[in-house]
Amino acid sequence: MQVYRCPVCQSDIGTPHLVKEMFLGTREQFAYFECADCGCLSRAEGPGNFDRYLAQDDTPAKRGPLSVRGKLEVALHLSSFFSFLADGRRRPDLEILRRVHFRKSMSLLDVGSGPGNLVGDLRELGYKAHGIDPDIFSDVRDGFGVRVECKALAEVTEAFDVILFRHSLERLPVDTLKQARERISENGCCIACIALLGWAWRTYSTDWAQLNLPRNHLLHSIKSFSLLAEKSGFRIEKVVFDSTEFQFWASDSLQRDIPLHEMPEPNRAQRARMRRVVEALNLQQQGDTAQFYLKPI
Repeated sequence: MQVYRCPVCQSDIGTPHLVKEMFLGTREQFAYFECADCGCLSRAEGPGNFDRYLAQDDTPAKRGPLSVRGKLEVALHLSSFFSFLADGRRRPDLEILRRVHFRKSMSLLDVGSGPGNLVGDLRELGYKAHGIDPDIFSDVRDGFGVRVECKALAEVTEAFDVILFRHSLERLPVDTLKQARERISENGCCIACIALLGWAWRTYSTDWAQLNLPRNHLLHSIKSFSLLAEKSGFRIEKVVFDSTEFQFWASDSLQRDIPLHEMPEPNRAQRARMRRVVEALNLQQQGDTAQFYLKPI
């Protein structure tokens, strides 16, 4: 019998799971291993070729230049004093950067950025922002040059003040966080926005919508991510739980065997009820997504 070890803590004690692919609805089954020691859930198969699961949602899209209003909204979101003026149109990606006081004198690397819409917005306002993504088909260019390079983090040679993972770390090798530590400036910050095993995983099990397999091969508990961060040379400075009502309506649909691309969205009243519950979960640190702000040790 093959023995599988947790890639984070190396324990071979845990629970196997067979999970169906439901992003596209192929219902192909994949084996995952839930570590009994640190709680990490990892794909129990080799790297494999999962390009067919990327084709429909990672195709670089064209984006036009920001309007004057768009530039104003970006500037307001990043402002420490006037961000409340942009509350009508929330931009969680920009709110993340405001928490680290991102300024034009700082450099940003968005890892797994896709076509680089966030990077493009920042560049139009004069910020030093760059994206990389090994899953895009070719480099993405804009009026300032190459916006997103088709490369992995291991190929990056520069250092950055902010390295950002927005739900890309789950599908990257386990040593990626260590690679980020080697490419962060002395007083820099690494931000990892990830799905978290918690209440939703315990409630929905293999129907939890954030699994997004087989793209995601490494999903963390708070314990496993804390351990990985420490091993990679980081300390956790702050954690912000930002789970949304998606965990309810999407996971409920998966329980009814409805693929993600076919599931109906809830109406406004249903969303409001779900939102009240999810806000309570976030306050209890039981939301199914969170932002980890990491500083070099």
